[in-house]
Amino acid sequence: MDFKVPPKLRQLLPGLMIMVIALVILLPQIYTKFVPVGSDITFHYNRFYDIYQQLETGKFNYYQSIYGFNSSGRIINALYGYDMAFFHGVLLWMTKSWLKMQLISSFSCLVIAGSGMYVLMRKLNIMTIFSLVGAAMYMSASPVMYYIRALGFSGWGSAMLPWIFIPAIRVIQNKNKPINPVYLGLIMSIIMNTHMLSAVLAVLAIIPFFLIGFIQTHQKKQFIIDLILSILLFVVLSLNTLVAYADVFLSNSILQPFIPKVFLDNTMTLSITDNYNNTNLGLLFGCMFVFQIVYTVLNWKQYSLVEKLMVSIGSVFLFISSSLMPWDILVKHISALTIFQFAFRFAAISYILLLASLMLTVNHFYRTSSHQKEKIFLTVILTLGILVISGANTVSHKNAKKWYDDPVSMGNNKENMLEHNPDVIRQKLRSSDLTQAFDLIAKGTPDYLPIHDEYDSAYVYKHFSPYSTYLNEIFHNQAGYNHEVLPDGRLKVTWNTSKGDVSRQVPVIIYGHSTVELNGEKVTRQDYHTSEIGSLVISSIPGENEVIIGYKPWINMTIVLVIKIIGYLFVLVYVIFDIRRIIRDKKLHRSRTYKRKRKYHKQSS
Repeated sequence: MDFKVPPKLRQLLPGLMIMVIALVILLPQIYTKFVPVGSDITFHYNRFYDIYQQLETGKFNYYQSIYGFNSSGRIINALYGYDMAFFHGVLLWMTKSWLKMQLISSFSCLVIAGSGMYVLMRKLNIMTIFSLVGAAMYMSASPVMYYIRALGFSGWGSAMLPWIFIPAIRVIQNKNKPINPVYLGLIMSIIMNTHMLSAVLAVLAIIPFFLIGFIQTHQKKQFIIDLILSILLFVVLSLNTLVAYADVFLSNSILQPFIPKVFLDNTMTLSITDNYNNTNLGLLFGCMFVFQIVYTVLNWKQYSLVEKLMVSIGSVFLFISSSLMPWDILVKHISALTIFQFAFRFAAISYILLLASLMLTVNHFYRTSSHQKEKIFLTVILTLGILVISGANTVSHKNAKKWYDDPVSMGNNKENMLEHNPDVIRQKLRSSDLTQAFDLIAKGTPDYLPIHDEYDSAYVYKHFSPYSTYLNEIFHNQAGYNHEVLPDGRLKVTWNTSKGDVSRQVPVIIYGHSTVELNGEKVTRQDYHTSEIGSLVISSIPGENEVIIGYKPWINMTIVLVIKIIGYLFVLVYVIFDIRRIIRDKKLHRSRTYKRKRKYHKQSS
């Protein structure tokens, strides 16, 4: 008896398969219950914890870290994907566990990456089976797995990136209505609010699509109008991030994230070793990408404009990410390039476009081959997919082994450890007391600290060692200070001293728009000064001293968030009506098809 999959289940099957693949990748972590101690664990967990505590206590401060980062008042979440930090803060608030939060986060990251890649390939009319294989491959690729195995947050950005190429493909395919401003603005804003650098890469990658789309469309006026509308919607949906950047960067000199001394050390290479090293394509992906690029060049005339664009852009980004690019020479002459930090990040675009192109080629081979060859093709592609997924599962398995042998070997935290007993490390990361995780590592990540106007970031990194300076002035400078969060979200720090008129380095960070009160009186910049990384230096009086710091931005963030929420409500209403329209059109199409078949059968009989 033949088994037929019900139509509704058939529609849900790809999504279910993507979730199953995500679970397969995460199985070793689920079984062993390990928390990946990646290089940036303290940075991200502090910012998630700050949101969690704000939700738990009802005391909110959009700009300053009032619970995370030693309640130092430094600005992190407002500049580093507040929306995604809020999502993780909510997860932590619901689960009260670092492990559970991390599992849900990693699962969500993988599913979003796989879903975006699947929808992109279906948009290219690739068969369901090949679209699923391509989605599985991307889920297992190093740009996405960077978050799963090492908490590299660009992995979340990479998970979002496939979605931006769906409207980019539309610009080429749909000459009458190239741009849907709602979906373009929505997708771009989500990437922006997840990971800023990924948003920059997304814009660079889709520019050629939009330029060619504009040239070939006959509706140029409408194209420009729709593009402007999408930008306006993007601004509304990203307003909190844009306003925060403008507020902080226009009123301070801000220290850039870590600048590598040698950029070539972080470029992509081709070899036959580990597939999941950020700087190594590995055997499978390397062979697939080289094949697709060479095959496209040899058969250039047979390819469509979309396919040529995808392979060309994917190849350019692969070249930019590689050691073939003279990064160190370029950085010396163009200092702005240092914002990219690690050249291998460009490869995320290559993985998306070259994998999708490869699946297009496979799809063409399959449709034009004999029945016997179809089976061979299907077997080869499914085998490749299984091998890639197995490789991702192996990475999780290796981390599980590290968790039992040496949990801190997953990242570069060894020299920063406060606790060296593996059993204690595991116990603290699994503890119901979330703060115990912060007793393990002393790492002074100095991103977004305010520096003196006369210095630039390169000078500060060279002469002041901001990592160790931050540790000395903030992390290790907590003894004798009591931190309290006031009902309005401001920070109060108190201490006692027996001497008067003595300068104290208080473990809080002061920005251009920070407000400072000393012992009940407002003080101005003339009454205190700050260190090279912005920590407060102020005079004390004998006995108890009290400093209250807040933040007064140019624009009230409550107003900004209300505008953003209204924007999202508009998008939600639009999407609901658009889904209803699509369902109605499908029903109408099925009805017309059914009537034509009935008419044909009647005529035949």
